[in-house]
Amino acid sequence: MRRERRGPRARPRALHLEGGLLRLRGDPRRAGGRRVGTVAASARPPPPAGEPVSGSVGRRRRPRPPAAASSPRTILFLHPSDETYGADRVLLEALRAVPEDVTAEVWLPDDLDYPARPLTRLLEERGVTVRRMPLPVLRRAYLRTRHLLSFLRRTAATGRAIRELDPALVYVNTAALALVLPVARLLGAPTLLHLHEHSRGIERWVLCLLFRSADRLVVVSRAVADTLTASNRRRSTVVHNGFESTPPVPLPQGDELVFVLASRWNAWKGHEHFLRVWSRLERRDVRLIVLGGPPVCGTGVDVPGIVAGMRNGESVEVRGECEDVRRVLDAAHVVVVPSTSPDPLPTIALEAAAAGRAALVSRSGGLPEIVLDGVTGRTLAPGAVEEWVAVLEGLDRAAVESFGRAAHEHSRAAFSRTEFVRRIGEELRVMLR
Repeated sequence: MRRERRGPRARPRALHLEGGLLRLRGDPRRAGGRRVGTVAASARPPPPAGEPVSGSVGRRRRPRPPAAASSPRTILFLHPSDETYGADRVLLEALRAVPEDVTAEVWLPDDLDYPARPLTRLLEERGVTVRRMPLPVLRRAYLRTRHLLSFLRRTAATGRAIRELDPALVYVNTAALALVLPVARLLGAPTLLHLHEHSRGIERWVLCLLFRSADRLVVVSRAVADTLTASNRRRSTVVHNGFESTPPVPLPQGDELVFVLASRWNAWKGHEHFLRVWSRLERRDVRLIVLGGPPVCGTGVDVPGIVAGMRNGESVEVRGECEDVRRVLDAAHVVVVPSTSPDPLPTIALEAAAAGRAALVSRSGGLPEIVLDGVTGRTLAPGAVEEWVAVLEGLDRAAVESFGRAAHEHSRAAFSRTEFVRRIGEELRVMLR
């Protein structure tokens, strides 16, 4: 019997939740979401690329019709938090790479309360359209049975909203929103995953399965790239984060050495380990400033409580959240990043180098890609109290000055904002062809 010839396959219209399962249906319902900003962003185009971007161009996709002159193409940026830590700041830099003829829209989650909403404020100041949406952020609490139905509803709502917006590209910032990747693929939307996380064990394999739905991956370090499966690695490009670098100010004068520990107070960031190291110090010409605060969700560390019980707690100042980190670095000599689990590419280590400050960091994750041991600082074994104590006891001002000068030169060469924006811009242009 002769088979009837079919026309092109129709594009799915929307995702709906039926009986606890995701189903495709034809009539989309308007998705919720409160509009926070009103003006679409347009960033200056990056300078022309000076070298080809590594990795494949991505999977072949169905050609999209040209956008009408009155309806510019949109890149949808999905981000899992409303703070101003590492990945939040990288998002702000990535937005600089959006071509002039393309608009940007950012969706942030509505499941957690961020009282100050600092990222929203910074985006609005740039004129970016921001929406708070029911995004399916992969938080451990939501993977419990009692939260599963609500989590699937969030996934379906995100799918409906993406279908309604019909973006030219979905830019997923961090693995926390990896579940959006297969949803966007079902809808025919091109996707780019900007991967900031270092995953291991069963979590790695589950995430890598979700990553297979991404057309392209940008990873923040070689250490992160090494955690990918072969098929995902072939579609990935390593792009180190880069930030604005102003000339460093001279080191503070005096006999005292000031150290800075700045990050969220997550358990794996090493605060408990480093404060144990600090409590073992015999020297009295040192002072420690601790920035940051407890995480909105996940396991945290009671930094003020630990400091209160230390024998030399008077040498530790807990300042908490701080927007102007550079001002603190300018008044310090050394930055410490004592992460006890692999840290993909911590922003504070990049900021330290840009400010011309020495760094003492854990020898894991992407930190050795930032800090050159014995040149721009020291890389030490994670959690090795005795080794850390010995290095801190022996650190002198001459070494600090030498490390700082070399760190600034290394930062200018390897972690500049210009290079980051150029590389991300090239990725966007490849995806928007």
